[in-house]
Amino acid sequence: MMNLVMAGAFGLGLLAVALVGAGFAASSPMALLMTAVIGLVYLFGALEIRRFRASSAGLAAALARIPQPLDGIGAWLETVPADLRSAVRQRIDGERAALPGPALTPYLVGLLVMLGMLGTFLGMVLT
Repeated sequence: MMNLVMAGAFGLGLLAVALVGAGFAASSPMALLMTAVIGLVYLFGALEIRRFRASSAGLAAALARIPQPLDGIGAWLETVPADLRSAVRQRIDGERAALPGPALTPYLVGLLVMLGMLGTFLGMVLT
C-alpha cells in the first residue's frame, strides 16, 4: 500500500513538472530550461529516496532473519545491504555510527526552494 502511495505522489509531481514545462515550451525557452533542470533534480532526488527505501527494507529483512543462536556475525552480515554493512558492523562492535541516509536530497530540496524564491524576486522586479 505504501509503495502505491509513494508511486502516486511521485507520478503527480512528475506530471506537474511536465505540465509546467509544456506551458513554457512555446513561450519562454529560459523558463523551459529551468523547468527541465527542476525536473532533473526531482528525478535524481526520487532515485536517491528509492535507493534509501530499498536499503532500509533490506536491513529490516536481514534483522528479521537473524539466526538463533547467532554463531558468527560474518555470515549474517552478508545478508545486510552492501551500503549499510560498515555502519551495522560498527554498531555491533559498540561504536557510535550513524546509518547512512539520503545525502543530496535535502540539499536538492533547498536548492529548489531557493530557485523558487529567486523566481519570485525576479517576477516582482519585472512587475
